[in-house]
Amino acid sequence: MGNIQSFESNSPEDTESIAAEFAKKLKPFDFIALNGRLGAGKTKFTSGIIRLLCENGDVTAVSPTYSIMNKYSCGGGIVNHFDFYRLKSVYDLETCGFFDSLGGKNLTIAEWTDTVKIDYTKYIAGNYYSVNIKMDPDKKNKEKRYIEIEKIL
Repeated sequence: MGNIQSFESNSPEDTESIAAEFAKKLKPFDFIALNGRLGAGKTKFTSGIIRLLCENGDVTAVSPTYSIMNKYSCGGGIVNHFDFYRLKSVYDLETCGFFDSLGGKNLTIAEWTDTVKIDYTKYIAGNYYSVNIKMDPDKKNKEKRYIEIEKIL
């Protein structure tokens, strides 16, 4: 287990900025596991990564809740953005193309990885980052988020 970096976000724009700064260290083959409650900002965090890597401030990640996966072409590589919210098994991961997405110059981002209980480290060729986004427990500021980024592998 690696160091945990902690950040405080006061707005969706802050969340994207934190993600963009984090994206500067990402490489092909890396895997980012995003977890947090519904509406915590997982897709907003993904937007920050994609905007930096695609070098296009107009690109916005769209939640893949219904499509399961969205692909973004970025500078000679692909960013695969998954949502595992409705998935429950390794078979589900196989049929949605998750394992196939881990090759090539792909960066893979997956929301709700805690819904499929497997050891993701067995499948990751690059670095594995766990990102947890928590909402303000006091609920005083509806936009405040606490973001923890840990390098697992």
